[in-house]
Amino acid sequence: MRERLLARLGTRAGELAQHPDLADKLAELWAAAEQRLPHLPVAQTSFVDRIADALVPATTSADDGDDASDAPATFAALERIVPADLYLAAALAQRDDRALALAEAELMPAVRQSAGRVDSTQAFVDEVAQRVRDRLLVGDRDTPPAITQYRGTGPLSRWVRVVASRIALDIKRADSKTSTGGDDNDLTQLPAPDDPELEVIWRTCAAEYKAALAEAFAGLSRRERNLLRQRYIDDLNIDALGRIYKVHPSTAFRWLRQVEERLASATRGALMKKLAISESQLHSMERLVMSQLHVSLGRMLKTPGGRKSSPKV
Repeated sequence: MRERLLARLGTRAGELAQHPDLADKLAELWAAAEQRLPHLPVAQTSFVDRIADALVPATTSADDGDDASDAPATFAALERIVPADLYLAAALAQRDDRALALAEAELMPAVRQSAGRVDSTQAFVDEVAQRVRDRLLVGDRDTPPAITQYRGTGPLSRWVRVVASRIALDIKRADSKTSTGGDDNDLTQLPAPDDPELEVIWRTCAAEYKAALAEAFAGLSRRERNLLRQRYIDDLNIDALGRIYKVHPSTAFRWLRQVEERLASATRGALMKKLAISESQLHSMERLVMSQLHVSLGRMLKTPGGRKSSPKV
């Protein structure tokens, strides 16, 4: 392990290259990892690589004040590593079943506690918990699972609490924006449909459509709203949604389609209440709703300030 670590660190090995206790310390860290997950889903070499990455991080951590310049690794930094948590994080990144069960039992209570400080309702706490699972273990096409960013220099439970608190506050801000109709320039700035007949209708009722969609969206359950956010904001595909909810992708697809149809139906209903249109125009209105639904959701569901980055610990 000593040789592997020094090779990984290269010119940034610093005092570790000559430290007499390095081999013993690495053996101690590995013993703690073995105790945490005795079936050892992560190879010893991969664990040593995670230790090296923790000693010389690529960016500065605002949470613990570490300087992530080109400073060499130190033995003191090695002693700050929480080996059991770092090993668990490495196993979670590999989606090991036992590690996932352990995280559910030990970490999710902390997530729920953090969410409850923002909003104690069961639906809200459940949504935050689901989004934390999504953020930590799935990521998206542009961002890897956040668990890969955990450096092990602090308790994993504390790091997860920070993630949960940020997500809870983001949801609250997004819900507040949706309930007030959002920015004036979001849905009303959508391009008109290509269909000439629909374009005429759109030019005269874009504002009503915006209000109807917001009203229909507010009428969905929190779980349904969360599913739409994951699909249209986090850009998760059907396979990823299936993994998050632990169902077959076909089931996740069916859920999503049912929510979309319910949202479209409620939007049409709200528009019918607001506008005086003929029977023939009703069919055009249905086509209008479906043609604009997906892009409208993308605009309406954007979280203020964009996606928050996960903390580094």
